[in-house]
Amino acid sequence: MIDIRRRLKYLVCAVVRICGGWCLNQRIRLCVFVMALMCAFFTILVLASASYYVCKRSLRECAATLGVHSPPDYSPSQRIVHAHSAQNESMAKKITSLEEKLNNFEVRYRVRHREVVSLLVKPVTYNFPKETAPYPPGYSEEAMNMIHNLTGTRVLNGLQPRYIHRMQLPFLVQILTHLLNDPFSLWPLYHLSGARHYMDFVIGIPTVKRDKQTYLFTTLTYLIKALSAEDKRSVVIVILVGEPDVTYILKLARQIEIMFPREISDGVIEILAPSPAYYPELEDLCPTLGDSPKRAMWRTKQNLDNIYLMAYAIGKGVYYLMLEDDVTTKKDFLPEMKGYIETTTEKTPHWIFIEFCQVGAIGKVFRTRDLLPFVTYSQIFYSNMPIDWLLESYLADRVCSIDKKSKSCAESKLRVRPRYKVSLFQHIGVYSSLQGKIQKVQDPQFGKVQSYFPHQNPPVQKITTTIEDYYQHSIQNAYEGIDFFWGKKPKKGDTLEFWYGRPLQIKRVTFRSGNAEHITDQFYNTVVEVLPAFGDNNFTTILHFDEFGLADGDVEEEFSLVKAIRLRVNADSKYWVILSEIYIQTPDEKKT
Repeated sequence: MIDIRRRLKYLVCAVVRICGGWCLNQRIRLCVFVMALMCAFFTILVLASASYYVCKRSLRECAATLGVHSPPDYSPSQRIVHAHSAQNESMAKKITSLEEKLNNFEVRYRVRHREVVSLLVKPVTYNFPKETAPYPPGYSEEAMNMIHNLTGTRVLNGLQPRYIHRMQLPFLVQILTHLLNDPFSLWPLYHLSGARHYMDFVIGIPTVKRDKQTYLFTTLTYLIKALSAEDKRSVVIVILVGEPDVTYILKLARQIEIMFPREISDGVIEILAPSPAYYPELEDLCPTLGDSPKRAMWRTKQNLDNIYLMAYAIGKGVYYLMLEDDVTTKKDFLPEMKGYIETTTEKTPHWIFIEFCQVGAIGKVFRTRDLLPFVTYSQIFYSNMPIDWLLESYLADRVCSIDKKSKSCAESKLRVRPRYKVSLFQHIGVYSSLQGKIQKVQDPQFGKVQSYFPHQNPPVQKITTTIEDYYQHSIQNAYEGIDFFWGKKPKKGDTLEFWYGRPLQIKRVTFRSGNAEHITDQFYNTVVEVLPAFGDNNFTTILHFDEFGLADGDVEEEFSLVKAIRLRVNADSKYWVILSEIYIQTPDEKKT
């Protein structure tokens, strides 16, 4: 402040001298006016500077008192370096993002280019007008009857696909020569599509008939529940049905439509089935790896299904997620995957696939633009080894030297095959698609699957059952939300009864049987009944357990005031039974 005042004094004196000399030949009034203006300007400047330094010192003292430290006072050169560093980091992220988008646009261009070439050479197409489109010959009488019964439904449209991008990849017919035997070998037998194009994620699920138990609907339920409304707008789930039986395909498609009508109509779920001509004569295979002919046929068929599915996914999305039809998933798996993919791409831009599950071929994510090399590789060795071995062999051939068992090879594979810290998917299938094979393969890094769903139910006077429980899995514990009920094989006439001390007003009831670990332990041919509080002592049926072991619904007002609720079994069961959820909702509470 002293330096400022001294400088101000010298400045004012200089001004006076200059103006005094000038005033010798000018009017005095004008001279005085100019001097006054200059003095006022410099006074304001000095006061502003002094206020700035005082305020700055006061703020520092206040911050020190409160324990708040101001950011470091960088020198001009340090500020420039810091700003450049932040700009470079931001620019690197933008460049990575732009590279991904450009590469994806290149894939889309290639797909469109192939389609244009296909039109130029005028290939044979199977595209009749919708109103006159005949069905291919060879359908059984049962299939034709089912087609007649499904007339007017969306499911039937899958038998008359209007458009599907060609899947004849380079060298395909040279490698799989049997495809030349039928001009429609690559044309799908069935294709139910919602016309979604180029989503963020294509989720591929191949499925076939299983000897004892199907897990497809459990897998779809977990997937759909784990996707938010926003997620569903960026995803398409493609189910490939690897069966030549049109009747089975139509039944399965109809079941999926009934269970997930919104997802079918919105195009979230697509159903695809290859032509029987796509598959070679599997009986003529030469077994490898010491496998029996039966096992060799099974894994070869599985590889062909995956090849067809991946070929279809090329150009349909940015990323392709490999799944199987017997898995469960963690909630909100998609945002976790997107975040990790983005982070990994910045650090390791040349990754080949990312693992979100370490079991088999489950949870592997490819860029769709990288699928073509792997599909071509799989076509060459499709009969030599199973799909998970193909993945490992492909990685080794891409990044390793001739010594595939060396430490450097393992390290090289890890660099192009990043692994997420936890598994987002869990294998639940016990009965394999290979008839007679039982498998209990699970990922130890996946969180434990929830085996029951607890609720706070209304107080009950007594609970009785004629079904023998197993160990400590009692019906009392299940009602109180402590555990699930597990009973031995129910017989016709068996019951579970819940008696209340005084009339209870109910709004909705939920009884869920089975769980992810014991899917078949459900109630079959079983009904839910209520005993009205007033009137005769006869139970009235209000709900039936569906094919998925669930009885859930609102209670009509005339039956809402009850003395008891009963579950009654109408046929012997060959399975044990689990009651994993009991929820009696009253009008004065919201569903939890």
